[in-house]
Amino acid sequence: MQENSDLPGLPGFRLREFTSAQLAQFTDMGAPTCAFMHCRPDSHPEKFRQDFSSFIRDYAFTSESEIHFVESPEGVYAAQIWLHSIRNVFNRRSEMWIWDLTVGEGFRGKGIGRALLNFARDRAVAKKCAELWLLVSSANSNALRLYESFGLKTSGRLMSMEMPRTCSAGTSVQHDNSSILRPLTPCDSRSLYRLWERAELPYKPSGRDREDRLSRHLSSVHPGGWGCFVENDLAAAALISYDGRKGWIERLATDPNHRRVGLAKAIIMAARQSLIEQGALVIGALIENGNVPSRRLFEACGFIHQTNCGYFTDRTHAGA
Repeated sequence: MQENSDLPGLPGFRLREFTSAQLAQFTDMGAPTCAFMHCRPDSHPEKFRQDFSSFIRDYAFTSESEIHFVESPEGVYAAQIWLHSIRNVFNRRSEMWIWDLTVGEGFRGKGIGRALLNFARDRAVAKKCAELWLLVSSANSNALRLYESFGLKTSGRLMSMEMPRTCSAGTSVQHDNSSILRPLTPCDSRSLYRLWERAELPYKPSGRDREDRLSRHLSSVHPGGWGCFVENDLAAAALISYDGRKGWIERLATDPNHRRVGLAKAIIMAARQSLIEQGALVIGALIENGNVPSRRLFEACGFIHQTNCGYFTDRTHAGA
Protein backbone atom coordinates (compact mmCIF):
# COMPACT_ATOMS: atom_id res chain seq x y z
CA MET A 1 0.00 0.00 0.00
CA GLN A 2 1.46 3.34 -1.04
CA GLU A 3 1.18 6.74 0.61
CA ASN A 4 -1.88 8.73 -0.59
CA SER A 5 -3.40 5.59 -2.12
CA ASP A 6 -6.83 4.10 -1.56
CA LEU A 7 -7.00 1.55 1.24
CA PRO A 8 -7.57 -1.93 -0.27
CA GLY A 9 -11.28 -2.77 -0.28
CA LEU A 10 -12.17 0.74 0.90
CA PRO A 11 -12.57 2.95 -2.16
CA GLY A 12 -12.21 6.63 -1.36
CA PHE A 13 -10.44 6.08 1.98
CA ARG A 14 -6.95 7.42 1.47
CA LEU A 15 -3.76 7.15 3.51
CA ARG A 16 -2.18 10.56 4.13
CA GLU A 17 1.07 11.69 5.71
CA PHE A 18 0.68 13.42 9.06
CA THR A 19 1.72 17.07 9.36
CA SER A 20 1.51 19.60 12.16
CA ALA A 21 -1.84 20.70 10.73
CA GLN A 22 -3.35 17.44 12.02
CA LEU A 23 -1.96 17.79 15.56
CA ALA A 24 -5.34 18.61 17.11
CA GLN A 25 -7.06 15.66 15.42
CA PHE A 26 -4.30 13.26 16.41
CA THR A 27 -4.37 14.50 20.02
CA ASP A 28 -8.15 14.10 20.27
CA MET A 29 -8.18 10.64 18.76
CA GLY A 30 -5.05 9.34 20.48
CA ALA A 31 -5.74 10.59 24.00
CA PRO A 32 -7.88 7.58 25.07
CA THR A 33 -5.29 5.09 23.72
CA CYS A 34 -1.78 6.28 22.94
CA ALA A 35 -1.64 8.97 25.62
CA PHE A 36 -2.26 6.46 28.40
CA MET A 37 1.10 4.87 27.53
CA HIS A 38 3.05 8.12 27.70
CA CYS A 39 1.27 10.54 30.05
CA ARG A 40 -0.39 10.58 33.46
CA PRO A 41 -4.10 10.02 32.76
CA ASP A 42 -4.99 11.05 36.31
CA SER A 43 -3.77 14.62 35.76
CA HIS A 44 -6.09 17.55 35.00
CA PRO A 45 -7.67 17.04 31.52
CA GLU A 46 -6.20 20.24 30.11
CA LYS A 47 -2.70 19.44 31.41
CA PHE A 48 -3.09 15.88 30.17
CA ARG A 49 -3.84 17.20 26.69
CA GLN A 50 -0.95 19.67 26.80
CA ASP A 51 1.50 16.97 27.92
CA PHE A 52 0.35 14.63 25.16
CA SER A 53 0.60 17.37 22.52
CA SER A 54 4.13 18.15 23.70
CA PHE A 55 5.03 14.48 23.47
CA ILE A 56 3.76 14.34 19.88
CA ARG A 57 5.74 17.45 18.90
CA ASP A 58 8.91 16.01 20.48
CA TYR A 59 8.77 12.61 18.78
CA ALA A 60 6.42 12.64 15.77
CA PHE A 61 8.83 14.36 13.41
CA THR A 62 12.02 12.53 14.32
CA SER A 63 13.75 10.16 11.92
CA GLU A 64 12.59 7.19 14.01
CA SER A 65 8.87 8.05 13.83
CA GLU A 66 6.27 8.26 11.12
CA ILE A 67 2.58 9.04 11.51
CA HIS A 68 -0.10 8.50 8.90
CA PHE A 69 -3.82 9.15 8.97
CA VAL A 70 -6.78 7.90 6.98
CA GLU A 71 -9.06 10.39 5.26
CA SER A 72 -12.61 9.36 4.44
CA PRO A 73 -14.22 10.01 1.03
CA GLU A 74 -15.88 13.06 2.62
CA GLY A 75 -12.51 14.40 3.81
CA VAL A 76 -13.00 13.41 7.47
CA TYR A 77 -10.05 12.40 9.68
CA ALA A 78 -11.04 8.74 10.21
CA ALA A 79 -8.06 6.83 11.65
CA GLN A 80 -4.38 7.10 12.47
CA ILE A 81 -1.25 5.04 12.98
CA TRP A 82 2.06 5.99 14.63
CA LEU A 83 5.09 3.83 13.81
CA HIS A 84 8.39 4.14 15.69
CA SER A 85 11.56 2.25 14.77
CA ILE A 86 14.31 1.42 17.27
CA ARG A 87 17.27 -0.91 17.67
CA ASN A 88 16.94 -3.27 20.61
CA VAL A 89 19.85 -2.57 22.95
CA PHE A 90 20.07 -6.22 24.04
CA ASN A 91 19.94 -8.22 20.82
CA ARG A 92 20.78 -5.34 18.42
CA ARG A 93 17.82 -6.25 16.20
CA SER A 94 15.79 -3.53 14.52
CA GLU A 95 12.21 -3.30 15.74
CA MET A 96 9.19 -1.34 14.62
CA TRP A 97 6.65 -0.40 17.28
CA ILE A 98 3.06 0.61 16.65
CA TRP A 99 2.79 3.40 19.19
CA ASP A 100 -0.82 4.09 18.27
CA LEU A 101 -3.44 2.63 15.98
CA THR A 102 -6.86 4.18 16.44
CA VAL A 103 -9.96 4.13 14.26
CA GLY A 104 -12.49 6.85 14.96
CA GLU A 105 -16.03 6.13 16.04
CA GLY A 106 -18.29 5.78 13.03
CA PHE A 107 -15.51 4.23 10.96
CA ARG A 108 -14.98 1.01 12.88
CA GLY A 109 -15.90 -2.39 11.49
CA LYS A 110 -14.99 -1.41 7.92
CA GLY A 111 -11.55 -3.06 7.78
CA ILE A 112 -9.53 0.13 8.32
CA GLY A 113 -7.65 -1.30 11.30
CA ARG A 114 -6.56 -4.39 9.38
CA ALA A 115 -5.51 -2.25 6.41
CA LEU A 116 -3.33 -0.16 8.70
CA LEU A 117 -1.77 -3.30 10.18
CA ASN A 118 -0.90 -4.42 6.65
CA PHE A 119 0.65 -1.00 6.06
CA ALA A 120 2.67 -1.29 9.31
CA ARG A 121 3.96 -4.72 8.28
CA ASP A 122 4.96 -3.40 4.83
CA ARG A 123 6.79 -0.45 6.41
CA ALA A 124 8.61 -2.81 8.81
CA VAL A 125 9.76 -4.94 5.89
CA ALA A 126 10.83 -1.86 3.92
CA LYS A 127 12.91 -0.65 6.87
CA LYS A 128 14.42 -4.12 7.33
CA CYS A 129 13.00 -4.45 10.83
CA ALA A 130 13.23 -7.93 12.32
CA GLU A 131 10.10 -7.59 14.46
CA LEU A 132 6.86 -5.65 14.71
CA TRP A 133 5.63 -4.84 18.23
CA LEU A 134 2.76 -3.10 19.94
CA LEU A 135 1.22 -2.69 23.38
CA VAL A 136 -2.49 -3.24 23.90
CA SER A 137 -4.66 -3.13 26.99
CA SER A 138 -5.91 -6.52 28.13
CA ALA A 139 -9.32 -4.87 28.57
CA ASN A 140 -9.52 -3.94 24.87
CA SER A 141 -11.06 -7.19 23.65
CA ASN A 142 -11.85 -5.89 20.15
CA ALA A 143 -8.24 -4.85 19.57
CA LEU A 144 -6.95 -8.14 20.97
CA ARG A 145 -9.12 -10.12 18.55
CA LEU A 146 -7.97 -8.00 15.62
CA TYR A 147 -4.28 -8.35 16.41
CA GLU A 148 -4.51 -12.06 17.07
CA SER A 149 -6.39 -12.66 13.82
CA PHE A 150 -3.70 -10.67 12.01
CA GLY A 151 -1.06 -13.09 13.31
CA LEU A 152 0.43 -11.10 16.17
CA LYS A 153 1.36 -13.30 19.11
CA THR A 154 1.56 -12.56 22.83
CA SER A 155 5.25 -12.33 23.69
CA GLY A 156 4.99 -11.53 27.37
CA ARG A 157 2.98 -9.49 29.82
CA LEU A 158 3.58 -5.88 30.74
CA MET A 159 3.39 -5.58 34.51
CA SER A 160 2.98 -2.36 36.46
CA MET A 161 2.67 -1.16 40.03
CA GLU A 162 1.28 2.16 41.18
CA MET A 163 3.93 3.85 43.30
CA PRO A 164 3.42 6.46 46.02
CA ARG A 165 3.31 9.88 44.43
CA THR A 166 6.57 11.81 44.67
CA CYS A 167 6.63 15.55 45.15
CA SER A 168 7.87 18.17 42.76
CA ALA A 169 8.46 21.84 43.36
CA GLY A 170 5.27 23.58 44.34
CA THR A 171 3.41 20.42 45.31
CA SER A 172 2.60 18.68 48.56
CA VAL A 173 1.42 15.18 49.40
CA GLN A 174 -0.11 13.53 52.41
CA HIS A 175 2.69 11.55 54.09
CA ASP A 176 0.37 9.81 56.54
CA ASN A 177 -2.92 10.58 58.24
CA SER A 178 -1.47 13.50 60.19
CA SER A 179 1.44 15.00 58.22
CA ILE A 180 2.06 16.86 54.96
CA LEU A 181 5.33 16.60 53.02
CA ARG A 182 6.20 19.56 50.80
CA PRO A 183 9.11 21.71 49.60
CA LEU A 184 10.18 24.47 52.00
CA THR A 185 9.59 28.09 51.04
CA PRO A 186 11.12 31.39 52.28
CA CYS A 187 8.15 31.72 54.65
CA ASP A 188 9.39 28.63 56.49
CA SER A 189 12.70 30.18 57.62
CA ARG A 190 11.56 31.02 61.16
CA SER A 191 9.94 27.59 61.50
CA LEU A 192 13.29 26.05 60.57
CA TYR A 193 14.99 27.99 63.35
CA ARG A 194 12.45 26.75 65.88
CA LEU A 195 12.83 23.16 64.64
CA TRP A 196 16.63 23.29 64.84
CA GLU A 197 16.35 24.58 68.42
CA ARG A 198 13.97 21.79 69.44
CA ALA A 199 16.20 19.22 67.75
CA GLU A 200 19.30 20.78 69.35
CA LEU A 201 20.91 21.22 65.94
CA PRO A 202 23.47 24.06 66.08
CA TYR A 203 22.92 26.90 63.63
CA LYS A 204 24.25 30.41 63.01
CA PRO A 205 21.43 32.94 62.53
CA SER A 206 24.01 35.73 62.16
CA GLY A 207 26.23 33.79 59.76
CA ARG A 208 25.64 31.06 57.20
CA ASP A 209 22.06 30.54 58.41
CA ARG A 210 21.12 34.22 58.31
CA GLU A 211 17.45 34.58 57.45
CA ASP A 212 17.95 36.48 54.18
CA ARG A 213 20.46 33.87 52.98
CA LEU A 214 18.16 31.04 53.98
CA SER A 215 15.21 32.71 52.24
CA ARG A 216 17.19 33.10 49.01
CA HIS A 217 18.14 29.43 49.13
CA LEU A 218 14.51 28.40 49.60
CA SER A 219 13.20 30.68 46.84
CA SER A 220 15.00 28.85 44.03
CA VAL A 221 13.03 27.41 41.12
CA HIS A 222 14.11 23.98 42.43
CA PRO A 223 13.33 22.86 45.99
CA GLY A 224 16.01 24.03 48.41
CA GLY A 225 14.63 21.91 51.19
CA TRP A 226 11.82 19.62 52.29
CA GLY A 227 9.66 19.63 55.37
CA CYS A 228 7.07 17.46 57.08
CA PHE A 229 4.31 19.46 58.74
CA VAL A 230 2.10 18.07 61.50
CA GLU A 231 -0.93 20.24 62.19
CA ASN A 232 0.85 23.11 60.35
CA ASP A 233 3.94 22.83 62.60
CA LEU A 234 7.28 21.92 61.01
CA ALA A 235 8.13 18.55 62.55
CA ALA A 236 11.07 17.49 60.37
CA ALA A 237 13.11 19.12 57.62
CA ALA A 238 16.29 19.05 55.56
CA LEU A 239 18.02 21.49 53.23
CA ILE A 240 19.28 20.32 49.83
CA SER A 241 21.75 21.79 47.35
CA TYR A 242 23.10 20.90 43.92
CA ASP A 243 26.42 22.02 42.46
CA GLY A 244 25.89 20.84 38.88
CA ARG A 245 27.23 17.35 39.55
CA LYS A 246 26.74 16.36 43.15
CA GLY A 247 23.68 16.86 45.33
CA TRP A 248 23.72 17.28 49.09
CA ILE A 249 21.16 16.57 51.81
CA GLU A 250 22.02 18.84 54.72
CA ARG A 251 20.87 19.78 58.20
CA LEU A 252 18.33 17.00 58.59
CA ALA A 253 16.42 17.53 61.82
CA THR A 254 13.36 15.98 63.46
CA ASP A 255 11.39 17.28 66.41
CA PRO A 256 12.00 14.90 69.37
CA ASN A 257 8.22 14.51 69.75
CA HIS A 258 7.87 13.19 66.18
CA ARG A 259 10.75 10.76 65.84
CA ARG A 260 10.58 7.09 64.85
CA VAL A 261 7.43 7.52 62.73
CA GLY A 262 9.11 7.78 59.31
CA LEU A 263 9.20 11.57 58.81
CA ALA A 264 12.98 11.79 58.34
CA LYS A 265 13.00 8.89 55.92
CA ALA A 266 10.21 10.47 53.86
CA ILE A 267 12.21 13.72 53.66
CA ILE A 268 15.38 11.91 52.57
CA MET A 269 13.54 10.10 49.79
CA ALA A 270 11.81 13.30 48.59
CA ALA A 271 15.14 15.18 48.67
CA ARG A 272 16.84 12.38 46.77
CA GLN A 273 14.14 12.43 44.07
CA SER A 274 14.41 16.22 43.72
CA LEU A 275 18.18 16.05 43.26
CA ILE A 276 17.88 13.27 40.68
CA GLU A 277 15.36 15.37 38.73
CA GLN A 278 17.83 18.27 38.78
CA GLY A 279 20.50 16.01 37.29
CA ALA A 280 22.63 15.04 40.29
CA LEU A 281 25.01 12.19 39.49
CA VAL A 282 26.00 11.64 43.13
CA ILE A 283 24.00 12.44 46.26
CA GLY A 284 25.80 12.81 49.56
CA ALA A 285 25.21 13.67 53.19
CA LEU A 286 27.73 14.70 55.84
CA ILE A 287 27.21 13.05 59.25
CA GLU A 288 29.31 13.61 62.35
CA ASN A 289 31.33 10.60 63.47
CA GLY A 290 29.35 10.00 66.65
CA ASN A 291 25.90 10.38 65.11
CA VAL A 292 25.12 6.68 64.74
CA PRO A 293 21.29 7.04 64.44
CA SER A 294 21.65 9.39 61.44
CA ARG A 295 24.16 7.09 59.80
CA ARG A 296 21.82 4.12 60.23
CA LEU A 297 18.91 6.17 58.85
CA PHE A 298 20.77 7.08 55.66
CA GLU A 299 22.01 3.51 55.25
CA ALA A 300 18.39 2.32 55.53
CA CYS A 301 17.59 4.68 52.65
CA GLY A 302 20.27 3.11 50.45
CA PHE A 303 23.24 5.39 51.18
CA ILE A 304 26.70 3.84 51.64
CA HIS A 305 29.18 5.00 54.26
CA GLN A 306 32.39 5.94 52.43
CA THR A 307 35.05 5.12 55.03
CA ASN A 308 37.89 6.12 52.71
CA CYS A 309 36.76 9.76 52.34
CA GLY A 310 37.76 12.69 54.53
CA TYR A 311 35.95 16.01 54.98
CA PHE A 312 38.11 19.15 54.97
CA THR A 313 36.79 22.67 55.59
CA ASP A 314 38.01 26.26 55.52
CA ARG A 315 36.06 28.31 58.06
CA THR A 316 38.34 31.34 58.19
CA HIS A 317 35.95 33.62 56.31
CA ALA A 318 33.32 35.55 58.23
CA GLY A 319 29.98 33.96 58.96
CA ALA A 320 30.99 30.38 58.25
